[in-house]
Amino acid sequence: MAELEQDEARDAIQLKGSSRDPEQTRRVLAQWLAPRIGAGPDLAVSPLTTPSGTGVANETVMFDAVWTAAGRERTQGFVARFASERTLYIEVDIQVHAKTYQALGDVPGVPVPRVYGYEADRGLLGAPFFVMERIEGQVPSDQPHWTGPGFVRDADPPRRRAMWEDAVRVLATLHLVEPSRFPFLTPPAGLSGLGDHLAYWRRYVDVASVGLPHDTLEHGYEWLLAHLPDPAPTGFSWGDARFANIMFRDDGVVAIFDWDTVSLAGAEADLAWWRYMDGPAAAELPGIGTADELVRRWEEHTGRKAQHLEWHDVFTCFRLGAIMLRLFANMAADGVMAPGDAERQGRESAPTLALAGHLRALA
Repeated sequence: MAELEQDEARDAIQLKGSSRDPEQTRRVLAQWLAPRIGAGPDLAVSPLTTPSGTGVANETVMFDAVWTAAGRERTQGFVARFASERTLYIEVDIQVHAKTYQALGDVPGVPVPRVYGYEADRGLLGAPFFVMERIEGQVPSDQPHWTGPGFVRDADPPRRRAMWEDAVRVLATLHLVEPSRFPFLTPPAGLSGLGDHLAYWRRYVDVASVGLPHDTLEHGYEWLLAHLPDPAPTGFSWGDARFANIMFRDDGVVAIFDWDTVSLAGAEADLAWWRYMDGPAAAELPGIGTADELVRRWEEHTGRKAQHLEWHDVFTCFRLGAIMLRLFANMAADGVMAPGDAERQGRESAPTLALAGHLRALA
């Protein structure tokens, strides 16, 4: 089923570009950035570019800045991420991305870009945004998928293994970070991090189904709620843990990205997500670890046993089914697909079919 979901997502996914006036954006970014990096009014911003092959939730632009400091010319690359008017996710706050990067900024073994500031004033560029350093490296593509032509496929199996091993090491290190570093993710009183995240996806399904209940997702939620792990964890969860959100250089991880669904749902939420999304790649690309290898290596790195993975496998399919439902609805609203086709594909997506299979097996 994971292979089907990947094929479906490759066809459906639309990458975020930028529709902003480039010259105005350059001017505003130069004025905004200068005092935050100790530059003067001579700071100049290069033409803006957008990333290719990845990024579906938030608008991203990249640029270089040139300025003079202590009598010497300096050049540095930056990335600006903007809040979107209509997002794939609900209750989105771009500031959470900035806060997450900042919270992880001094954690050894978890490479993230440095954030130079967050701007809440929509009057400057039409949306809140933050700016971070640009790190040089290669990011596996979402479209076309990284198992196809590209640097991961071009690498020989030992190099792919090195990339995968380092990615799993970073994932495990991320899961050892204390949740107290993320007060902005703290669940309401009386709820665990996992319980809070399940409640988020309950609200997401309500929005995505636009008043037409989806039987499989409804049954999935009922099963998840009835079988919620006890005790339910509260621990850091990346939310979208997979190769396409990792930057590599010299076969090692130099940055991890994207916190659209970051939460305190716990490590197992990431393990189940990763092994569903990227586990099938092992069959196509020798060197990439299997789903079982992922769990085993993670346990070796963390020194703990993964818990309740069956529950989290169901949770992964539930979340992905909800996402596909909303993704296809957005495509219909944009005129990319006929409404009937979009509704059918959204309601009969591969993760939804996988969820139904799980529920039958667990009945």
